[in-house]
This record gives sequence, structure tokens and C-alpha cells, in this order.
Amino acid sequence: MMTGSESVTVTASKQSKYQTTRVTEILTQDIVTLITGTQTQIPISYNLANGGIINNMIQVNPTERRQTTYNNGIRIRNYNSYSALYLGCVTTAINTTHTGQREICKTNDNALTINPSFLRQADHSVGLSINSDSSIIKFNGNELVNVRTDQTITGKKTFGGTTLCSIQLNPTDVSYGEGLRIANSSIGNVSAIYIGTSTSQSGEIERQWTIIKRNSGELIISRTADQNKDNKGLMISADGNTLSFNGSVIAGTGAQSGAASGSVNYSAGNSILWGLNSVDTNGGFYSNGNNVFWRAHPLTMGSVPP
Repeated sequence: MMTGSESVTVTASKQSKYQTTRVTEILTQDIVTLITGTQTQIPISYNLANGGIINNMIQVNPTERRQTTYNNGIRIRNYNSYSALYLGCVTTAINTTHTGQREICKTNDNALTINPSFLRQADHSVGLSINSDSSIIKFNGNELVNVRTDQTITGKKTFGGTTLCSIQLNPTDVSYGEGLRIANSSIGNVSAIYIGTSTSQSGEIERQWTIIKRNSGELIISRTADQNKDNKGLMISADGNTLSFNGSVIAGTGAQSGAASGSVNYSAGNSILWGLNSVDTNGGFYSNGNNVFWRAHPLTMGSVPP
């Protein structure tokens, strides 16, 4: 009990089970029914190493408690099957909420919820919730993880950086959506697929290749080091009518000088060249449209001797 008006005498009727010399712990275990006089607050000075109420802070330093016995931290018992922590409370009340107050709550169905206090819902449809056996996570009522069943994601999910062993797409019948769609970048109006990259999310390494749709609409297949260079790699024009390789048109519109450039022109009405028109060992077959030559020698048609 407490007596006197100028001084305070503390008599412990129930000592602490763990630290019998701690006055603060003794006080908290006794029920104080009345404090008289002007001294209605008991200033407490505490050592950080021991934990406890330190000015405007509470610190818990477990001693002689163990995780296996579930007593090495703060324990909050149930009341009507609920228990909670409230964050951002006002200092003028102990039983209200206000804008910005949050709570971490164990509910009567043994779920754990995290949400704004004023938006608490009995069905846990607001905020983050984990069900009683920790097999389902939901956010705002939408299931994120369920270890027991297969899941189908019907909405759009955006991932900043995802690493997987493999990805398989099984398209449904959607117009212009039966597969992988890559949008144009906001800078440069390009989109690309990079093959043979490092584990980094950007950059270029040796022997890396690119399939890229350029700003002007052409589709290019080239080394990544050459993807921004003119006349490098295999290119289909923006209108889809011309195929060229390293600047030489090899099919379609504009294929008029392929033979002189060493290209193979198909159905373009031009000469066809395989190898070089040469008398050296590096020569090959050559056609000028009327005759066929081999190493600059014309070939004639005739019977083949037995």
C-alpha cells in the first residue's frame, strides 16, 4: 500500500516471480485502487539493459525466457477471442480510433489481419489477412497465395523483376492476344526480345542477340551490339514488303541489284549468284539470266555419257 503525503512508502504484497528486486514490476503486478496526495505519478528510471518503461518508450529484453516456451517477448491475451496492437493512437483516449490509426489483430476466427482501424471488416475484406492455418493470404479480399489449390489469375499482374526457370503460355482465343504481347517503350517507341543475356536486367554482353521493332517500324534480327546500326542484320521493312541482309535487298520490293552485291534474289527478275564469278578456286555458279556459268565457264546442256 501507499501512505503519506510528503513521501511514499511502497510495501510489496506480491513480489515478481522473475525479478523480486524490481519495484516497477512489483507495482505492475499489484492492483492500485487509490493514490492520494499531489504525487499521482511515479517517475521511473530504468536501465536499457533491463528493459521496461524508459521515459516515453517501452523496451523488452527477454531473460530466462525461450522461444520453445513462447515467453521470450510480448504476450497479449484474448478478450472475447480478439487481441490486437494499435499503431498511431491518440493520447487523449484509450478506446477510439482516428484517421491514420492502424491495427494488427488476431480475430475470433484465428486469422491475422493488418488494416486501418476505421476500415476493419468482419469478413477481412479490407487490408492484409492470413487465415487460421496460414495457407491463404488475401489483400482487400483478393487471394494471393493458396498452397492447397491451383490458381488462375484473371486480372493483370505487374512484376518489377521476376526470375523463373521457365515460362509457358497457353493462349486462349483472344483477338491479337494469343501469345506474348510486348508494348512499345515510352522512350524511343521500340520493343525487343534479347537472347543470351546476363542475369542483369539491362545491358549488353558479347554474343548477345536482339529481335527488335525499331521506332520507324522495321523488324531487325541482329547482334545486340549492332541493333542501332544501319545496314546490320536481317531486316523486314516497316511495310512488310522488303527483306534485306546487311543492307542488301534479298527479296521483295527493291531487289534489283542483288547479283552485283553478291545476294541471292528470288523471283525478282535479276541475276543469281552463288559464290563469285571468278576463275580462282573461290569461284562458283553464276547466271546472267540466259546462261549458267561455273568459274566463268559457260555450262552447256547435252546428253550425259554412260
